[in-house]
Amino acid sequence: MEFIKPYQLTPVDKLQSLVEHRSKFSLDFCELNLFETRQKAEDFHLKFNGFTVTSMLRGKKLMHLDGLPDFEYVPGETVLAPPETLMRIDFPDAKIQKPTQCTALVIDTHYLSEKIANINTSWKGERFSQEEWHLNLKELILKNNAELARISTRMLEVLTSNDPFKEYQADLILREMVLCMLKLQNLGLVRKEADSHSNSKPFHAVMSFINTQFTSEIKVDDLCRVANMSKSSFYRSFTDEYGITPAQLILEERMKYAKQLLDQNHELSIKEVAYASGFNDPNYFSRMFRRMEGLTPSEFRVPLLS
Repeated sequence: MEFIKPYQLTPVDKLQSLVEHRSKFSLDFCELNLFETRQKAEDFHLKFNGFTVTSMLRGKKLMHLDGLPDFEYVPGETVLAPPETLMRIDFPDAKIQKPTQCTALVIDTHYLSEKIANINTSWKGERFSQEEWHLNLKELILKNNAELARISTRMLEVLTSNDPFKEYQADLILREMVLCMLKLQNLGLVRKEADSHSNSKPFHAVMSFINTQFTSEIKVDDLCRVANMSKSSFYRSFTDEYGITPAQLILEERMKYAKQLLDQNHELSIKEVAYASGFNDPNYFSRMFRRMEGLTPSEFRVPLLS
């Protein structure tokens, strides 16, 4: 996961509420809401009339959304909510010294549909996951990649500024954000469907191969052979489709497995976890773990032992 730069907190004496204090910044086609919570609370309700992109900046929430299992919502994640989605939220750890902070970017539905239609009209590449680009309402929880974190940070900076050109800038940034979210949804979909479609779709076959081989050395030539594509065509098409390189995908799969080992196999040392997850260098593993998770492997494991 990659993290969005948090926004400055509201001074405590300026808060209108200790639960989801709201600051709002509006344009014609979108509205940014910043929420801060500084005390424990349960079952707080939020609902918006436009398509909403929410991102955690600080702290932790427990989210209850219709159609999804309850989940812990932390920085590094973005949650999409169709119009009129009821979000029921718990704040188990919030306090004055440890606030939660999140954004809710509400996008005009007509504007959003127009931007997605423009993407489909201008797209010249071959599609491997779906016949056309569209928002998948079954893939609403996204793990931020570097691009989405960068775009979201920039959108936050622009919408909270006094820049006279911020409507123009926000329009350009929002186009990038929509395309980035579509690619991340495609990646989530291919992960779920990899095994069931590995015989009919080249990138599903690649994902299935990575799923079974990520603890071993994987060469680019192996992936190209599985996809039955040239190296240049494979790299370009894969990155265009999913917004991530094959090497980054392999790293993510190894890191996901390492987290499982840290969680479930406490007798393994950090070095043993690194090797078992496919990393040749434990120091590199620790650096990547801290960059992607915001914690060292040892810090990630400590709460699980308490």
